[in-house]
Amino acid sequence: MKPRVPCGVGMGTRSLVLLGSGWHPPLFREECKALLGPIETLHPRLTFVTQLDSILDRISGASLVDEVLHSTSRLWVYEREVSSEDIATYVDEWAESFLPIGTFAVRARKLGKGVCDLSRRDLESKIGAKISSDQRPVDLEDPDSEIVVILAGPGDSSEHWDDVQQNPLILWGVRDTSFSGTYTGTSPTERPFFKPVTLDPRLARLMVSLSFSRGPPSAVVDPFCGTGGIAIEASILGLETLASDLDSRMVEGTISNLDWAKGTGSYRVERCSADGIHEVWGSHKGCSFVFDPPYGRNAWSSEDGLEVFLGALSSARKMSPDGTICTMLPSNPDALDGPVSDQLQVMGMDWVDLRHRIMESGWNVRSSIPVRVHKSLSRLVVLCHPSD
Repeated sequence: MKPRVPCGVGMGTRSLVLLGSGWHPPLFREECKALLGPIETLHPRLTFVTQLDSILDRISGASLVDEVLHSTSRLWVYEREVSSEDIATYVDEWAESFLPIGTFAVRARKLGKGVCDLSRRDLESKIGAKISSDQRPVDLEDPDSEIVVILAGPGDSSEHWDDVQQNPLILWGVRDTSFSGTYTGTSPTERPFFKPVTLDPRLARLMVSLSFSRGPPSAVVDPFCGTGGIAIEASILGLETLASDLDSRMVEGTISNLDWAKGTGSYRVERCSADGIHEVWGSHKGCSFVFDPPYGRNAWSSEDGLEVFLGALSSARKMSPDGTICTMLPSNPDALDGPVSDQLQVMGMDWVDLRHRIMESGWNVRSSIPVRVHKSLSRLVVLCHPSD
């Protein structure tokens, strides 16, 4: 028995499907929510959103969005068998309404174990042959349009725990060529000022994205700027950036790196302690405080750096009471094995106790997602909104 195509579900030009990085699907979905608002999760790496006029602008600087498809349709497979010929027929019917006149190519992608042992190459060949006509000839080298077919099955590999069920799904649509593609960034070693502790540019960009959860910030503030990784990403996105550090060498290095990066956002860099940023920068509305605080020698098992971190939270609250916090805190690697528990060790204490300390500083934790740094260290990406 052939599976029935769910006509109209997910179809139309006023909707988009975003394909996320396989490195960290939970953070991909969190980034989508921060930039776009409510989303529908189809698969750990696939989200469906209603298209807004500004949607491509909003995700243009995303860290974990790999690809954008429009005019999509989808087929949930579950326990039924489906053949390449079946899918070619469905896509051909869809193409009559949604594939533009002109040359095209078919690109198939497999997520996880794929679906029904379907071959990507066989699927590409059969769909291309089915649709090809005088009005829509195949052109594999330089097509006017690309049909992307995603075979999204269970078992998608990621080193990060995920609670989203991976039901078998076949999805297809037209690649949106106005989306610039996967974030690549530049290697920190290319910058004029480099230290081995420099934050991964992809994580820095992600944290800036997450700080959009209450809307685009008026400025991005980093009170522990180090070599300027977060400041660079914010400036590249065209955001005003206010960076500071207690170490004058880091201040000078960040200025050098920001000059080198040539971002379009204005920036200022000052030497000051993290608990004094409200005095240096003054009062601002709608700031995002994005930072990777110092941890001390023993990282997650020690309270080294705790008071400095809490001081930064208190100062941020004074500077921008309606702001947003996005930070990373060292945690026990056990965080990678399942849901974040109240007993997880973060900065030398149970997570439930640290959350209480954060609340005392004027902030509520809205999300906390672990990310692996290396074998013996994970970090908790923490997003906070004002507590009232």
